[in-house]
Amino acid sequence: MFCNMRTLVGDLRSNMVRYRQINLGEVKTEEMEKRNIYKRETQPFRPRHPLINQGATCYLSSILQVLFMTPEIHHRLNPSNTLDQQLELTFNNLKEGSCGTENITDSLGIKNVYQQRDAAECLERILNEVSPEASQVFKGQLKDTTRCSNGHMIIEETSPFFTLPLSLQGGHEAPCSLKTSFSEFFLRTEHTGDDMVYCTECSRKTEGSSGYEMVDFPQIMTLLLKRFYFDFNTMSDMKSNCCVEVPFKIQAMNKSYTLYGMVNHMGSLGGGHYTATVWSRENNTWYHCDDAQVTEVHRDQKWSNRSLEAMRRTGPVLHICSCTELQRGGSRSSSKRRTNPNPTNKDSGGVPSSSVLLCLAAFYLWCLLSYF
Repeated sequence: MFCNMRTLVGDLRSNMVRYRQINLGEVKTEEMEKRNIYKRETQPFRPRHPLINQGATCYLSSILQVLFMTPEIHHRLNPSNTLDQQLELTFNNLKEGSCGTENITDSLGIKNVYQQRDAAECLERILNEVSPEASQVFKGQLKDTTRCSNGHMIIEETSPFFTLPLSLQGGHEAPCSLKTSFSEFFLRTEHTGDDMVYCTECSRKTEGSSGYEMVDFPQIMTLLLKRFYFDFNTMSDMKSNCCVEVPFKIQAMNKSYTLYGMVNHMGSLGGGHYTATVWSRENNTWYHCDDAQVTEVHRDQKWSNRSLEAMRRTGPVLHICSCTELQRGGSRSSSKRRTNPNPTNKDSGGVPSSSVLLCLAAFYLWCLLSYF
């Protein structure tokens, strides 16, 4: 009996050791898988090769070059989704050499490749048509709230967004800062006088405030500079030519976003040309992608150690950033100027959209779209 008990205890200990080894192995396997996912998400790329312009598809080429430099989405592309499949094919071709974009325009249903289009609209369209897994890294959540002066909640709505539209602060000619525009997007609007709001709990119109709170920060944030506006003096759409100072890093609560790409536009509301400027983590170098040319950007070309400033009284329009930590958080502030964060861009017949509809942003580290 005593021998049997010793044998039983020995077997039990052996089983416990094996059980712990198995579980430890599963933990190690899980940790290794997480590390592999991280390595796939952050695998560095370098934009070595250009994309061939089909006619007037510079808007698409610029967006694709930025997405190519966003490895966070590459492993998320779903082969069962047609657009995901074609994006993966294009990215693989870009690693080997120059390639066309006919497969992408076919997937997006673009028939007339000689019609100029808006890059912001193109980006939104791609993110809406790819698989949810791929677009998830660009998606955040904004809460739109309106409260009366007594603290009663009048409106509380949460909606997803891919891009944040930023107004140019300081007028249409004076230099401005992207940091300031970003902060003022989250300032609350005060409703007083004729603009008072009706509160059902107070049963009357009262003073109040409204604004946005970011309740879910995207891993890749896209910022849009709204350079076009309607001038009531001339009763026509105009473009702001002010300089915009763009920092390499932006803080949003406890999140830090780093600039990694820009989509630039040169021209007017009626037409123009798009290019992309992207950062390669592979060799810590910026590259300028202009259809058939990909060239290295040297530091003496409009660059400084702390910030990027658009010269010739111009500034970037689309900024793309990537978050260094992916915890959720919220900002207690909202927009001073109530702007729909997800407007529907109309094709202007040229490249950029109008001021109100021009809503690009920044993805990945954070990218900048600029209209010259």
